[in-house]
Amino acid sequence: MTAAVGERVRQWSAVSLLLILPALAMASPVLDEGENAYFEHMPVVLTASRLPQSLQDAPGAMTVIDRSIIERSGYRDLARLLRLVPGMLVGQERGNASWVSYHGLGQSIPGELQVLIDGAPTYVPVSFGTTAWSGLPVFLSEIERIEVVRGASGNSYGASALQGAVNLITRPAAEDPGSHVQLAIGDPSIRDIEMGWAGGSSPMALRITAGEHTDNGFRGLHDHRRTQRVSLRGDAQINPENTFSFRIGSTHETTGRGYPDSPFGNNALRDGEDTSHLIHLRWQHVDGIDSEWSLSAYHHQLDYRDNWLGGIPSIPDVPLSRDRRDLRSSIEFQQRDRWSKTVRGVWGAEATLTQTRSPFSFSSNEAVKVPIYRLFSNIEWQATEPTQLNLGLALERSNDDGWRFSPRLYANHRLTPADTLRIGVARAWRTTSPFEQHSDTRIYHPVSGALLARPFIPNPDLRQTRADTFELGYIRQLHWARSTAEIRIFRERLRDMVIRQQITPPPPTPLLATQIPSTREENFDNDLTVQGIELQWEAHPWRGGDVRLAWSMLQRDAGDAQVEAGIAPYTASLMWMQRWPQRWSSMMHLTRVGPVASGDSYLAGQPYVVRAYTSLDVALSRPVRLVGQSARLTLTALNLGPRHQEVANPAQQLNNSEPVNRVSRQIYLGLDMRF
Repeated sequence: MTAAVGERVRQWSAVSLLLILPALAMASPVLDEGENAYFEHMPVVLTASRLPQSLQDAPGAMTVIDRSIIERSGYRDLARLLRLVPGMLVGQERGNASWVSYHGLGQSIPGELQVLIDGAPTYVPVSFGTTAWSGLPVFLSEIERIEVVRGASGNSYGASALQGAVNLITRPAAEDPGSHVQLAIGDPSIRDIEMGWAGGSSPMALRITAGEHTDNGFRGLHDHRRTQRVSLRGDAQINPENTFSFRIGSTHETTGRGYPDSPFGNNALRDGEDTSHLIHLRWQHVDGIDSEWSLSAYHHQLDYRDNWLGGIPSIPDVPLSRDRRDLRSSIEFQQRDRWSKTVRGVWGAEATLTQTRSPFSFSSNEAVKVPIYRLFSNIEWQATEPTQLNLGLALERSNDDGWRFSPRLYANHRLTPADTLRIGVARAWRTTSPFEQHSDTRIYHPVSGALLARPFIPNPDLRQTRADTFELGYIRQLHWARSTAEIRIFRERLRDMVIRQQITPPPPTPLLATQIPSTREENFDNDLTVQGIELQWEAHPWRGGDVRLAWSMLQRDAGDAQVEAGIAPYTASLMWMQRWPQRWSSMMHLTRVGPVASGDSYLAGQPYVVRAYTSLDVALSRPVRLVGQSARLTLTALNLGPRHQEVANPAQQLNNSEPVNRVSRQIYLGLDMRF
């Protein structure tokens, strides 16, 4: 980052604090009875420390997206909701492919966020992208709330949570018994259907949901999608102390991929098929309000079928593939206890085995196996009535890298019932993915068998990335506008960050080595420092009105312009939801993202920086009665305003000065019926 830009960020941060802090301080801390009732509704969260805690007491910054927001947004895709999180970069390379990363780290293989369903990990590192958000085996209609931890969470959830965790917490099977049907129809060729039922008799309750989403994605792209999904959750109350629960889910997704003129056919037009299966089992034993243990087992399988023919006129029909199978199996024990009136805690152990098999990517039919062992704990101490300390300790080992220590220490001090000051430090590690460490992609002549290119070369000596984080937070509940504001000032230092570098390939030299250079994932020589400020504001300023503001501004310092370009300097999101007379309600969501280089491809080259863009979504809804049943109609429009690019394919931009994959409008009418 240039000195001028860095100085501008510091000036804006200072100005922002000067504007925000006086406004917060002017709000009187004297609370009347009605205001106390409002303040009692601060969410209780689970994800930050694995302990149920008030949002004010959580060891770290958090964002909660509740059921009301999910329903009123009108969104069909989970990833789009994460635009409401300060510092979260959510971009679409096409309608069926979303990139989600915290602080906009546009690395070739994002892997800084752990994704969980009811606390069970579902993230499996992949190549050329991040979690397949549209293919997760969970429906938006199942989700009670989304808890997002902003900042290092390796202490609670392991090395995939280097910079945070997203926990999708679903509703119990016994909640809202009955049936529902959801339909959506719109442009481009949007055709959705979802059906579900929940109910049962003691001791077992079940919730089953099945559906299909279909659309044609962004205009001008080979971008169709057909997602078929089924999900089953069961909860059994064996006796007053013991509960058994399970989740089984499966997704099959067919998507259009590629571009008609991709260089060397490295990303040619084709259809790909992805299949995901998961099973989560959990036994929970409760002895008291602060004493319980649980034993959980998880298994997640992902199968990707993505192969095509590339080449050039003189060498046609060159087979290329991203086919692979990913498996993750885990078993976890967790114990929660209160040891005294002021001290309680949680501790546990987890063993995980990940397996990745990709003959084309690894030049081997053998699966790459990565065993992971982890011990974790968090101790909460109410040192004084207003002051609470959280100490988290975790040990983790993967492969033969030895044990890694991830400590976390936070202090939360309530200045008044409405004001909380938070300060904390944390260290987290990121386990290198199988693709980063073992990729050995070789492309051969379809007739002679000669080696044409070797775009990826393994690096078994790759070191894990380490993140050290310091943050200062302030939460203020404001009686005017019935609102809550949070400011977070942070500094993150990443050491041994993994980046893709061009190298000279070992013998034999590929025939097209000049045109398709060889690359390897390597540890960046310098430390990357990211520091900045985040603001989160939720308000109910007038009758029927709800406003959510999420804003962040970052300063990046890596001593390398290309690395710094992979981090968006700012993000902003403003959502306004309003209830109107005659039971109408509306939603308007405005998003602004700064310039960022993201995306990846077989062909290495200079990063392509996507220009800053603004996106606008709106929705209008009203409850109705259809055939004697309760229903809601929602008209939703996405990507209003000028077409823009959000995530680029760098190889596709080599010979194009203008964006080749601009987003386009999507307009659809949804119907939600309950029986």
